[in-house]
Amino acid sequence: MLGPDRIAARFNALTVLGQSCLIVAVAAAGADLLTLVFYSIFFSDRLVLDLLLTSVIVLFVASPLIYFFLRRSARFAELAAELETANRTGELTGLLNRKTFLGETRRLVGTRETNGSTGAMLFIDADHFKAINDSFGHATGDAVLREIGSALKSCIRESDVVGRLGGEEFAVFVDKADFAQAAALCGRIHQKVKEISRTLGLGSRSVTVSIGLSAHEFGQELEALLSAADRALYVAKSKGRDCTAQAVEVRAAA
Repeated sequence: MLGPDRIAARFNALTVLGQSCLIVAVAAAGADLLTLVFYSIFFSDRLVLDLLLTSVIVLFVASPLIYFFLRRSARFAELAAELETANRTGELTGLLNRKTFLGETRRLVGTRETNGSTGAMLFIDADHFKAINDSFGHATGDAVLREIGSALKSCIRESDVVGRLGGEEFAVFVDKADFAQAAALCGRIHQKVKEISRTLGLGSRSVTVSIGLSAHEFGQELEALLSAADRALYVAKSKGRDCTAQAVEVRAAA
């Protein structure tokens, strides 16, 4: 037997027209049932006619009203969904914004109760992005950021979290991944980003990224994880960019 939640879910899955028709049908059936009970007691000789009249009245009076209010309700739901999306993502890339990325990642990190593989943080920066803006204009720079966002989304899994932290900086939390798995993802990202120059027709101007990689340690706060990945990113830049540096390299150099 269907419960209220499943009934509501099936109803919400219908189009506005379908919902309207269903409500009108139920209303007409209810009105006819009441008419049947009432007239079978008092005016049985007029039962068929009044059943017909009741159905017609419900159909022509209720249908436009129900459709109007359901359409308004559906539009409000669409606007609410659009506002929720705008609040969570950036308009340019469609990736999670900084606040939402940190919130989603903190939730994942906070639910880990074992000392197994928790995940890894990738701090990503577009190399020489200012030079791209200066050479090709901000419209092309925006296109590069959009393509980097698309490249990141195409490389990660559904369980991973990706966001744009601001400017030309991005981040990925690779859920339940160790250094080797995260490093392999970095390699795919480097390769995918290098295709952007050809996609946008930038000629000899290559598009690359530098990546700082840090594995999450059991009990480590998100801020410490981000800081470790950020320091690794600076190591990647100092090594000539277009590469990945791991947090262990930072500790070894210290």
